Amino acid sequence: MAYVLEGRKCGTVRFEPDSGTIQKESAAKSSKMTSNAIETGSTIEDHVYRNPEQIQLNGVIIGGMDGYNILNSMWKQRDIVTYIGRLRENNLIITNIKFDVDKSNRDGCVFSAMLQKANIVSSAYADIGIVQTMSMQDGVTGVKAEGMKTTVHAGIMSSAYAKYTESYNRQSNNGPNARRTASYNGLG
Repeated sequence: MAYVLEGRKCGTVRFEPDSGTIQKESAAKSSKMTSNAIETGSTIEDHVYRNPEQIQLNGVIIGGMDGYNILNSMWKQRDIVTYIGRLRENNLIITNIKFDVDKSNRDGCVFSAMLQKANIVSSAYADIGIVQTMSMQDGVTGVKAEGMKTTVHAGIMSSAYAKYTESYNRQSNNGPNARRTASYNGLG
């Protein structure tokens, strides 16, 4: 049986009799439960959510370091990989990898890799049709954006606009008089 780790960016590592083998596959699935304390000192568990699935692989690479280089690249480049063995999973990321090199396997290494399932999502799209601006809804035409500059529209009487702008130019007597002349000079 051939074991395969296939990356989207970095290539493929095939574990066959002349290149190595996977010695052990372990799948870990876990959940987390939220706990909320109550007055008596005990807790109430009210929600359970699944943690991402993980696969632990232990294997041997023989006959050269090509497999080592590809696995290392998959980890460095955060490649999304598919694993095919006794377990079959896709959308995995190598989160942890360890290589052991010793004299018993001069041209290869022993490795241990932790792969975690990546939840890949995409945004939803909803067609809402033609978007109408507020001026289109009010039936106003001939309005153009002027940024922070206030413009007079032909439908607004010039005397009303003048009264509006004058209200901003007048001094307001609603605020406290103490703020007009500061007594604190910033020293001391």
